[in-house]
Amino acid sequence: MPKQPKYQLEKVLEGALPLVLELGYRGCSMATLISSTGFNRRAFYIQFHNKEDFFEALLNHYLHAHLMPLNQYLRESFNVQECIHAYFKAYQQHIHRKGCLLTKLVLEMGNENNAIQHQARWFYDQLQLDFIALLERAQQHDMLAKNVNVEQQALKLTCLAQGFAISNQIVQGEEDATLLIESIFSLPV
Repeated sequence: MPKQPKYQLEKVLEGALPLVLELGYRGCSMATLISSTGFNRRAFYIQFHNKEDFFEALLNHYLHAHLMPLNQYLRESFNVQECIHAYFKAYQQHIHRKGCLLTKLVLEMGNENNAIQHQARWFYDQLQLDFIALLERAQQHDMLAKNVNVEQQALKLTCLAQGFAISNQIVQGEEDATLLIESIFSLPV
C-alpha cells in the first residue's frame, strides 16, 4: 500500500505564495522554495520534479483559489455597474501592495513556458466570458443600450484588469475603472 503524503499540497502552495510574490521565479532558488514550503528535498522532487513544475502548480492553485473566486462579483446581481465596481474593488484589494502572481509569472516565464502561457490565456478568456455574460444580461434587462458591442466592451474591461496588475497603480486604477464603466453605460456611475 502506498504511503500517504505527510503534507497537504494546497497548504504548501498557499504558504509559498508570499515568498513567490515577493521574489518571483528568478528570485526563488530551489533551496528557498523547499525551506519555505516545509517540504523535504526528496518529497519536493517527487511531487514537482523541478522548479518549473512547482511554479506551474502554484499558478494553477492561485488562479483557482484567488482569482477565479473574484469573478463571482460579476454574477451577483442585475445591477451591472454595481457588479463591475464590486469586481474591480475586490481585484484591487487582492493585488494591493503585493501584485498579481499571474502577471508576475507571465512576465518572467511566459516566453519560455507554454504551460504558463496556456494558464494565462485560459484565465483571461474566462474573465472576458464573464464580462460578456454580464453585459449581455444588462442588455436583456434594458440596463445597457442594445447597440453596445458587448464583446468589445468586455475586452476593454479584461484589459483594464490586466493593466491594474501590470502597472500596480491601484489608486489611479479605480479612477480608470470608473471612467471606463461610465463610457460603457453612458451614465453617471
